[in-house]
Amino acid sequence: MMKTMTNLVLSASLLMGFSLLSTSALAQQETVDQQLEVPADVVVNIENMRGEVQIIGSDTNYAEVKGQLDEYATGFTFELDGSNLTIRVEMPNGGNFSGNDVSDLTVHLPRTAELHVSGVSSDFALSDFNSEIRVNTVSGDIDATNLTGDIRLSTVSGDVISRGLAGGIALKSVSGDIIDRDGAADKASYASTSGDVQATTSAREISAESVSGDVDLNLQTITRLVLKSVSGDVQASLNLADNGRIEGNSVSGDVELIFAGAVNANLEANVSGGGDIVNKLNNAQAEESKWGVGAHLNTKVGSGAGNIELTTMSGDIIIRKK
Repeated sequence: MMKTMTNLVLSASLLMGFSLLSTSALAQQETVDQQLEVPADVVVNIENMRGEVQIIGSDTNYAEVKGQLDEYATGFTFELDGSNLTIRVEMPNGGNFSGNDVSDLTVHLPRTAELHVSGVSSDFALSDFNSEIRVNTVSGDIDATNLTGDIRLSTVSGDVISRGLAGGIALKSVSGDIIDRDGAADKASYASTSGDVQATTSAREISAESVSGDVDLNLQTITRLVLKSVSGDVQASLNLADNGRIEGNSVSGDVELIFAGAVNANLEANVSGGGDIVNKLNNAQAEESKWGVGAHLNTKVGSGAGNIELTTMSGDIIIRKK
């Protein structure tokens, strides 16, 4: 197997790094400027512990990295092995990195490159790719623009901000917010624990969940929608396709569905605690539980071709037209 390897050699006494076949040295905010010819279907692994990395796709057969390395970096790997490219900022194991001079890199790749990106306290910005994309970071933000393909973006305490995503997407954050704009995905999944979820998308199959954050969705015509919340409120504006299905449940948060067009579905709504059911799709009224707590509504709207099932313990359920 042909193997091309270019490592940046860095030293505090040099003004700039230089490249050899296989070398490494101490890096203290040294400059990177490296380029390799790569196949269009290259699989790229990018690892950066701290700082910011911008990754840009274009109609090229080159991989290029420019910018500065973390002041604690011990080396830089820029290595092509067949169709696998590794871009990694080498850092000491178990270090306490308190300095402010972090990595600041710009990476250019073929837009069809498959991406696997990871970091710790690292922000990533990606744009203009048509491929499989995986991004994972711990305390950093993820910004994604004009991506098409199988896309999975995940962070723990950062935000996920996206615009113009298509294909199949899954956006996840634990304590950060998720904001998806101008989405054209076929399927979309959004999940946050304590952050809010906001999405404007034409996806037809969608799932959105948050524990304590709110969920606000502006949708077009959907065939399947799954909504989950514990204490946060959920609101979705949409059209329901014939034979479409909606499932929504919460513990103490409200669930509100706003329909822009005609609704043809069997509607079942249940409140087991102190919440109310407000139905403005037809004249059917919720029935109170014989135990005095909770309410239930089961009604046919239009032809009843689709299905809507909504449950909550103590939140309100609101179903209305725009």
